[in-house]
Amino acid sequence: MKNKLSITPNFHSGTCLLGFLILCLTYPIQGTTGEFDTYRYKLEQNNNDKVCSHMAGVFSKYFKKPFNTINDEAEYVKDGGIQPPLLPGAKNDLRSFVTMSFSFQPTSPEFDAIKWRVGKQIQPGSGQNHDVYPNIPFIAADIDINNDGQIKTFIKHGFMSCYLGYGGACNSGDSWSIFRKGDIDLMQGPIEWDVPIQGQNGHPPLAVILENLACNIVRPFIYDGVTYLSCYNRKLNSVRDYRKGTPHREYTDVLKYQGIEKLPDGRTLLKAETVCRFRMIVTK
Repeated sequence: MKNKLSITPNFHSGTCLLGFLILCLTYPIQGTTGEFDTYRYKLEQNNNDKVCSHMAGVFSKYFKKPFNTINDEAEYVKDGGIQPPLLPGAKNDLRSFVTMSFSFQPTSPEFDAIKWRVGKQIQPGSGQNHDVYPNIPFIAADIDINNDGQIKTFIKHGFMSCYLGYGGACNSGDSWSIFRKGDIDLMQGPIEWDVPIQGQNGHPPLAVILENLACNIVRPFIYDGVTYLSCYNRKLNSVRDYRKGTPHREYTDVLKYQGIEKLPDGRTLLKAETVCRFRMIVTK
């Protein structure tokens, strides 16, 4: 039987909302132990032999060091700045890249099938003088997120920017929105920071998830013509997990997106079918 996965964001654990959004996007923190670990992937839940076998090979080959990303300017410049194409008003700079690095690194052909573009968000109070404020990025791609034959615009506007967050100093989970294709115009320059959340020109988003701490990194990919979500999540037993720099347990799930559910208490659930679950085990 295929299980259904409901993922609930925790809005009381360092969530980047409103005024804190800029701090979380602009000042990523690097250097905890897990960022340098090597992992193996143990399949613990298998609801599709073909997909799970294939992705086991992908993760084992390309994702052995999933958090050991480029954050050094010399390496970034040497590689020519490896961000996707830029939307009008966006900049190709190291700070933006480091903020978004877990959304692009590591990669494989399945993840490269998502054609991201990098845009710029305008922070509150910046007025017309956009150039003097930090380049706060977002990424967008047109994909069939729920495999219904209809292309949607998927926008990630908040990023897990460090392996473990300390006191809200960096973003502990991705934030993202889904729009009908054509309901949001990204070609007219930078967008206001709240457009991915509130919508544009009377067109609200179909879905919004703000810093989902039960799915810290969300990365769409395509395999065999089907769109899936790779969901990294971690379990922390106590503050000792922070001190040693490694969570108690870490997982990568392969999901099929089904939508969201808004609860009366204000929480939003991601509804998804769990195709595979891989336990991430540190080998050295």
